[in-house]
Amino acid sequence: MGTHLEGQVAVVTGGGRGIGRGIALALAQQGAHVVVADYGGTAVEVRVAGSSEPADQVVAEIVAAGGEAVACAEDVATMAGGRRVVEAALDNFGRLDGLVCCAGITVQKYFWELEEAEWDDVIAVHMKGHFSCAQAAAKVMMPQGSGRMVFISSGAFAGAPNLPSYGAAKAGVLAFTWSCAYALESYGINTNCVVPSAATRMSDSIYGGAGVLSDQVGETVRSELAGGTYRDPANIAPLVVYLMGDQARDINGQIFRIAGYQIDHMAGITYDRTMTNDAPWDLDTLIARFPEEMGTELKPPPVPWPVPKR
Repeated sequence: MGTHLEGQVAVVTGGGRGIGRGIALALAQQGAHVVVADYGGTAVEVRVAGSSEPADQVVAEIVAAGGEAVACAEDVATMAGGRRVVEAALDNFGRLDGLVCCAGITVQKYFWELEEAEWDDVIAVHMKGHFSCAQAAAKVMMPQGSGRMVFISSGAFAGAPNLPSYGAAKAGVLAFTWSCAYALESYGINTNCVVPSAATRMSDSIYGGAGVLSDQVGETVRSELAGGTYRDPANIAPLVVYLMGDQARDINGQIFRIAGYQIDHMAGITYDRTMTNDAPWDLDTLIARFPEEMGTELKPPPVPWPVPKR
């Protein structure tokens, strides 16, 4: 057992499986007391309660290794659920130092196919799930003048065509990260975001839907075969643990992508071309100048994301 987070208390939503499970275990290995918060859903496509079993299993692993943890099977897509996962930390361990938001679902449909409830559920679990937990956590961390939050986004924020609600939610997590980072910095609280890539139940669903899920080690490998490879969800955990520790005290409002054995830092979003005018814009001026100054072939870049065969 390490001691980098000795005595600290952390909540991990979505901590019962996949990337969240790896993070919960790694936090405990570094001495943190962990609330493993997981609604226990039986599928990644729908927001329904499953059981506390996934969270209970992770807690059992932590305890068996000599750590301390409790399970909390709450729906973070509700404000009450977000408050209860934070209360679980206070009730069981008396404080809260860190929050990691991994809970998520996805629906693989094009936007013209999505039902309203499907859109609402994905946005709720990701966006409201981040908000409900972060607000509750911040109200604990602000008076104590310290804390760490790590939000989880996805490469789907680039606009995966068959994941409109998931992509929109994950793009929203970036903006929410920056907003929280600005708002909480003066209170001694850092907020950062990790964009992970690993083999999980969700990636199985995505690659399976595209007909490319593989039994061979690679980008599309089945999650049950990924252990010990660069697609192992456990590979994500060390970066999150680092961001939760004192060594990262000066890192705030940053986005990091991690895939396998590679970490990338996202540069700030910026604009690549500018055109100015001496007076208000009019249509004739735009027609005359826009193609030369802004370009004529303005299309979205290719998105390296598997889509269903049509």
